[in-house]
Amino acid sequence: MILLLVGLAATGWLIFLRRNRLPIHIMTVFGLLVAGGAAVIFPEMTQKVAELVGVGRGADLVTYIAIVAVMFVLLHYYTKFVELQRQVTELTREIAILRTEVDRVAPPAPEPKPLQARDERVDQEAPRLVAGDDRV
Repeated sequence: MILLLVGLAATGWLIFLRRNRLPIHIMTVFGLLVAGGAAVIFPEMTQKVAELVGVGRGADLVTYIAIVAVMFVLLHYYTKFVELQRQVTELTREIAILRTEVDRVAPPAPEPKPLQARDERVDQEAPRLVAGDDRV
């Protein structure tokens, strides 16, 4: 029981440190943490709530609530992901249009000739050693 409460407190502390969220999000998380702490301290309370809702056991109620919460989080992040994909597509199109306009105004300079690799020059200048040749 102590370990669960310490885990909930650590989660609350991490949320407190990352306060760049909206106040409603922070209050929601702290409300869930308080409810989790109450469920740990008073497990019979979850049984009573489960009976009110029509679920057999308190543990089943906690599991169902967790599943619904995970589904909500997945849906939330999926919509964020789709929105980010749309923004990246829009930005990519704008960059392509801007590059085309810049190339039209000032065509790109020709690419310089590649430098000869150092190893190739050494190979051309150094005498070739043949197997059995004792010149070193």
